[in-house]
Amino acid sequence: MVGVAAGSSSAANGAAAKPKRAASGAAVASGSGDVTVPMQGTIVKILVEVGQAVEAGAAVVVLEAMKMENQITAEKSGSVKEIKVKPGDTVGAGDVVVVIG
Repeated sequence: MVGVAAGSSSAANGAAAKPKRAASGAAVASGSGDVTVPMQGTIVKILVEVGQAVEAGAAVVVLEAMKMENQITAEKSGSVKEIKVKPGDTVGAGDVVVVIG
């Protein structure tokens, strides 16, 4: 009977970690319409066009930083209002690359 209680305790600890991930995902969905880059790098590819509908979490540009490609995602759903960069542009941390309305 003690073994069953220990197993239940482990299951409860594992279940407690999963809601934290879901909560952080929900916070991302309620962001502003400005898509910013988290670090300095070079824009490699634009994945959207002006007027295109995007969902929260969808990749909008590809940023190369420290020899790695990073997909930069939309924080909210909407349509692309403006693209402020082009492939080859160098951007700094916090720069707005796409505006979603």
